[in-house]
Amino acid sequence: MKKSFPGILLIIGSILITAIAWVANPQTTIYAGAGIALTTLALTFMLASRSAILEKLFHGIENMYFYHKVLAVFSIIFLIFHQYAMGISGSSLAGIIGEAAIMLFLAVIAVAFIGSKLKYETWRFVHRFVYLAYLLGLAHAYMLSPVSLFSPSLLSLVVGLYAILGIASGFYIIFLYQTIGFKYKGRIKKITHVNADTTELEILLNKDFDYEFGQFAFIKILQEGFEKAPHPFSISGGQGRTIFFTIKSSGDHTSHIYKDLKEGSSVSVDRAYGHMILKEGQDKQIWIAGGIGITPFISYIRETPVLDKEVDFYYAYTGQENAVYLDMLQAYAAQNPNLTLHLVDSKVSGFLDFSDYPLQSDTTVFMCGPLGMMNNFAKSFRENNPKADLVYEGFSFK
Repeated sequence: MKKSFPGILLIIGSILITAIAWVANPQTTIYAGAGIALTTLALTFMLASRSAILEKLFHGIENMYFYHKVLAVFSIIFLIFHQYAMGISGSSLAGIIGEAAIMLFLAVIAVAFIGSKLKYETWRFVHRFVYLAYLLGLAHAYMLSPVSLFSPSLLSLVVGLYAILGIASGFYIIFLYQTIGFKYKGRIKKITHVNADTTELEILLNKDFDYEFGQFAFIKILQEGFEKAPHPFSISGGQGRTIFFTIKSSGDHTSHIYKDLKEGSSVSVDRAYGHMILKEGQDKQIWIAGGIGITPFISYIRETPVLDKEVDFYYAYTGQENAVYLDMLQAYAAQNPNLTLHLVDSKVSGFLDFSDYPLQSDTTVFMCGPLGMMNNFAKSFRENNPKADLVYEGFSFK
């Protein structure tokens, strides 16, 4: 949370200035809750835009999406209170528009909470209707406000500013992002099945791809029969125009990749995301990878022949058949005495446990794997050292 503090200040500041603008006039004070909801909804669209500026403020796109969800729930609570507790009538055109906006918001929120049971493409399509609900809510506000929101005032400035930001951000992510956001075009040069359910893609792009070891990117696969929606995958290496992704079959889309993707197929790639940048850690590091969480570490190992840091690397997996890149890891450890490699097969030696690990403050811990695993390890490390330098992230966009 500390690293997301600038982003949190942006949210708090936006809510405060909105509240002040609505409360400053006795005629509009009663509508302050609805006004705040319009501002927080604008912020949800801004946070969904994957803006590089906001990613820095919130220290990672996964934090942006966390606050995106929080603000969406916050907004709907305020809107429900406004619509029913305040006794807003639905008999006028403006009232009917307001009722429609509320109902549409509720429907989309309901879909968001059952999103894990829907195909991503379906979830994504339904989710777009919140933009229509937002536009209806804005129309309702401009039609029913007891003071003109077009006349010069602090209120009209605040409402207008966040309306512009919300409308522009929503329009961009729904209608423009997939066209202009994916500037890297390429084709799949080579497909390697590294085990029974994991695929390595070697992609040749139209121009050099800029990324840091540990980051991820969104990929759109343009082969016929694949979802049009982009999906995020960790980068497992590459230089210049060549980039590697290693993808485990864990759902419909990733299984489709393993079974049906063809070499030569066209793809497009967004920019690199993520704050788990291995080179930014301290000189002493601990790397912890669980399952396919090995991928971001492979990007460093593949492209950095000589390790200039002191690293303890724990790679945990369930069964030898589920491990990937073991030969690469062992060869790298043999060539770099600074790397101490710990291969942990839970079927043989049980699960990793850092509950008594004497973590020092001069050591950075990088983790990638199942979110539950990382949260448990983080808890153990912080119990032993409250100032532990921990870096990890997990992305889920439903």
